[in-house]
This record gives sequence, structure tokens and C-alpha cells, in this order.
Amino acid sequence: MSSIPNILTFLHRANQLKTIIRYKSSLSKNGDTVADHSWRLALMVFVIGGELQIPVNISHAMKLALLHDLAELETDDVDAVDVIKKKVKLEDKQKNEAAAMKHIVKDISFGGEIFALWNEYEKQQTLEAKFVKALDKIEAFLHLDETGTSVYIPKEFYADYADAAVNSFDIASKHFPPLKGILDPIKTELKRKFEENGVMWVEKTA
Repeated sequence: MSSIPNILTFLHRANQLKTIIRYKSSLSKNGDTVADHSWRLALMVFVIGGELQIPVNISHAMKLALLHDLAELETDDVDAVDVIKKKVKLEDKQKNEAAAMKHIVKDISFGGEIFALWNEYEKQQTLEAKFVKALDKIEAFLHLDETGTSVYIPKEFYADYADAAVNSFDIASKHFPPLKGILDPIKTELKRKFEENGVMWVEKTA
């Protein structure tokens, strides 16, 4: 029973993710929240991991999905466009988020477990972390496809944003080929919509 105050404190803090808006530099409206994103990412882990029989611990991967952006309680969300255009240094983002996570969990009795899960995702050293990272990129494409192409601010879209996470490793050597089958049709639809709205499709050729 002594852990109940810690549970409630943590849940109150995590609730703030409902107020952190994403895509502030890339969408004039229709940005979702970090909580929206994390929920659907966990759902994707469950559905895609199960239906495509991805050889990961789905329960563990869902934990990573739910916690992967927890630091944004304090750091706010950094739009990927700002990192790509080097308006924000990736190293600074990572440093700030690590400091934020330590502060968020420092007085929580189970904070060590929460930090370890978050850090596992950050370090990308497990199959589950790599799986969640790939789906994290795909989820962003899904959101843009559903609500963002008509209100996209930049004049170009960096269409290879998800490719490295989805394509760069193999199941025998940590690759998830089925995920390309999910990403490709989303990219095809996005490309059509962006071109209709005059946004340049930027993608490196192999």
C-alpha cells in the first residue's frame, strides 16, 4: 500500500502528456498530443506485432511505446523538421531529455524501472526497442496522411524520415521486412497528397 502515493504521483505527471502538442513547426493545425501518439504507438505494437508475428516480446515493447516520449513532460516535443533542418541539435535534444527523465522519476519508488525502460528505447540495443522505433516513424507518417497534408507548413517533405528505422536491419540480424509493406502504401498516399498541395517530395535514391 505504501507505493500508492507514488503511483498516483506518477499518473498525475504522465497525464500532462495529454497537453503536449506535436508537429508545432510542421502543421498549422491538427497536431496530435504526445499522449495520443504514445497510445496509438502501443496499439500498433500490439496489432502489428501480433498479426505479422514479429518475433519480439510484445508486452515489453508496449511498455517502451507508452514511455518512449515521457521526457517531453518537461522538454516539450521537438518537431522532427527542426532536427532535420538542424534548428535543434540532436545531441542537445537527447541530453535535455535524459536530464528531464531523471528529474521526472527521481522521487518515484519505481522510478528506476521507468527510467530503465525509457533508456532501453533511447539506446536502441534490443529487438523490442528497434521495433518500437520503426513503428514510431510509421505512426508519424500515418498522422500526416490522415490529417496533415493540407495544413503542412514546410515547402518540402523529407520522405525518407522512416526508411532507416524500417529498412536497415534484418530479422535474423534484427530486421523487420513486414514493416516495409506497411510503410510503402502510406508513403504512396502521402506523396500523392503532398504533390497535390505543392509540397516537394524529398527522398534519397538508393
